[in-house]
Amino acid sequence: MYRRKVIVLASLLACLVIALAGCAGNSQTGGSSSSEPATSSPTASAADTANASTSDSASSVEQSSAASGAAVAGDIADGDYTTDTKTDSSMFHPVACTLHVQDGAYTATITMPGEGFSRLYFGTSEEAATAPDSEIYDYYLGDDGKYTFDVPVSALDEELTIAAWGQRRDRWYDHSIIFYSPGSEQASAA
Repeated sequence: MYRRKVIVLASLLACLVIALAGCAGNSQTGGSSSSEPATSSPTASAADTANASTSDSASSVEQSSAASGAAVAGDIADGDYTTDTKTDSSMFHPVACTLHVQDGAYTATITMPGEGFSRLYFGTSEEAATAPDSEIYDYYLGDDGKYTFDVPVSALDEELTIAAWGQRRDRWYDHSIIFYSPGSEQASAA
């Protein structure tokens, strides 16, 4: 557990350094391939609590990422992007995901198909059981009436450990999720 926290912190620090270096003279290239309206909830979200910002843009644009591997903060221009996810379970799988990029930080709005999971935590179920409420993300009803979560995303194109609170049995379940870079080959194949 300690080792993973060190790895996550080191990764975030490396992303920050790369993002700051990219801001010194990086120009954006690439064009948009399609657009789709993005929705946002008028209620305060868990991502707001975690000081993660989301874009006020009214449209979602898919762009190709220049990197073929894991995306690094700063690789993707600020904006909202429709993207894909992959999970380890047919019981835990978002039906929609909008990636929000602002100042090199990623947050995602994920929509679940049902009402089975009401809380999310990035880590194991064991860690979730003792985690402070500020690190747990509660659902809200999206515009379509489905359970929706706003969560920070620490990495794209990498498997992340996530715990989901199952309402039926009142317990945490361990899962994994991958948030794909917008326009990546993995996202197209998912």
